[in-house]
Amino acid sequence: MGRRLENLEQFGIDVVLERRHGVRASILRGILYALSFVYDRVVQLRLYFYRKRIFRERALGVLVISVGNLTVGGTGKTPIVEKIARALQTGGRRVAILSRGYKSVPRKRSLLSRLYKGEADPPRIVSDGASLLLDSRTAGDEPYMLAHNLKNVIVLVDKDRVKSGLLAIEKWKVDTLLLDDGLQYLHLKHRLDIVLVDRQAPFGNEFLLPRGTLREAPRNLRRASYIFITKNTGEPNDALVKRIRRYNRTAEIIECAYKCRWKVYVILSSARSAPSPRRKALKPHWQSSVRVSIWPRVTLIIITIPKRS
Repeated sequence: MGRRLENLEQFGIDVVLERRHGVRASILRGILYALSFVYDRVVQLRLYFYRKRIFRERALGVLVISVGNLTVGGTGKTPIVEKIARALQTGGRRVAILSRGYKSVPRKRSLLSRLYKGEADPPRIVSDGASLLLDSRTAGDEPYMLAHNLKNVIVLVDKDRVKSGLLAIEKWKVDTLLLDDGLQYLHLKHRLDIVLVDRQAPFGNEFLLPRGTLREAPRNLRRASYIFITKNTGEPNDALVKRIRRYNRTAEIIECAYKCRWKVYVILSSARSAPSPRRKALKPHWQSSVRVSIWPRVTLIIITIPKRS
């Protein structure tokens, strides 16, 4: 059953990205294209309701910065969030990162416990600023990475960012909330919206979900305070900047590039196995290591070593 679902999911992805051809794929693309119009109207109606205050935003009395994008998939949000958190911390801010924990697995609570307490699950504390408290499976890969790399920064996971924000303010007295993938989270009032645009595929395949990879239409870039063009190669971005300016004439546009600073080694380990010779050889040069549980008694050890220039 699991394999069948995986094959169906892959077929859907291939249809959306136009890697599948034929009558069946063409019909499915037509259906998805029609649904994308409905999806766009729902998105715009939701934004209209928030603008007209029919749906109310919550203001928590602290600085709230959102980092997000218009497309599904990676645009490099996690390194940007980390960089911003470090800069805010250097400036004397007490920072908490709020994530929804994409693909994370919450800890199970019995039905009796839920009924007895009569409340939803509390936010998961990935880091309290001093210690890493959850593994990558429970926290999600990105929150776990942020918590591992950032000291004295609170990292919380919950779909309800208002709830996790309140916890961060009450328990740790934070004065800045950083929303990882927060552009579409409108229930919490943002002071600044930082939107990332992938230079290699700025607006996905130009279609909205479910026909394409856009979560919002490009015109919604008008909500951005700052726009980061990520994954730059050094080539000019004149055409992309010109298009961005059609949607937003005032936001500052910042071009970003990622530079490899580390060599990364991945070693498979189990509870019963002795340290491998390769692991022993790398030990004197370790900058850091992260253990990621992928199966009971089986762990991936990810080792980083400074890259020589």
